[in-house]
Amino acid sequence: MSVESQDNRTVEVLGVPEEVEDELLYLYFENKRRSGGGSLVSVELEGSRALLLFEEAEVAARVLSKGPHVLHNAELTVRKPACKDPWRLLLRGVNPTTSQELVELYVENMMGMDIDEYTLYPSPSRDLVLVHFHQAFNKGLGFSYQV
Repeated sequence: MSVESQDNRTVEVLGVPEEVEDELLYLYFENKRRSGGGSLVSVELEGSRALLLFEEAEVAARVLSKGPHVLHNAELTVRKPACKDPWRLLLRGVNPTTSQELVELYVENMMGMDIDEYTLYPSPSRDLVLVHFHQAFNKGLGFSYQV
């Protein structure tokens, strides 16, 4: 089984209520009628976020296209997980009035890098900033930050 096929079979679930256990997630997302799902390989639940790995990519696509997903009276956000690129980091939720200097300081403090080790690319609306590293950062830093 290739990594690419695993990426196509993985779904990220956000907004999972804290009283929901992974067994309930298994049951819900394996139920074709309720979630559009099917057989799962694994469920990794951490806080209000879960990663689901389905046996078939078609099932993952069906779950992504079906909605809304509601469990314990909470609407779940279901999406493809962000790809992990060791050369780039996307900062979301940036206040559009935030100065570039403040974003630079944030990146330097959080990543322990100097300004000559990365380049910033703000979106036209300035609420997203792509940080492009000049060399790949350590794979042990699997994180996501919101500014």
